[in-house]
Amino acid sequence: MERDKIKKLGNIQFFSDLGLAVIKDPPKLPRIRSNVVNEKMEHVGSVHDIFGPVKTPYVSIKVKQQYKEILTTDTVLYAVEKQRRDVRQQKKKYSQKKYSSSKKRNS
Repeated sequence: MERDKIKKLGNIQFFSDLGLAVIKDPPKLPRIRSNVVNEKMEHVGSVHDIFGPVKTPYVSIKVKQQYKEILTTDTVLYAVEKQRRDVRQQKKKYSQKKYSSSKKRNS
């Protein structure tokens, strides 16, 4: 959990016909498929989609079956995102022999 970031999504606005919880205009957008927890840090579901206008986006959350009847519109949800290592920062190590010999061939 050291590398995990917790972002507040906000209150549930409504539930869609497909059983997805929808939150309007969260302060910071989560990544799709990031885990969603409630105030008690119980895993409630995952981020399914981000849609709508750019200025006020909506976030849909696929809620686990056991929490569908427990969650209400007053429930505050949070997204838990794991920090990824930046692959671009890893330096490749080339052997000096291969690199120097290829220069000699081109000359």
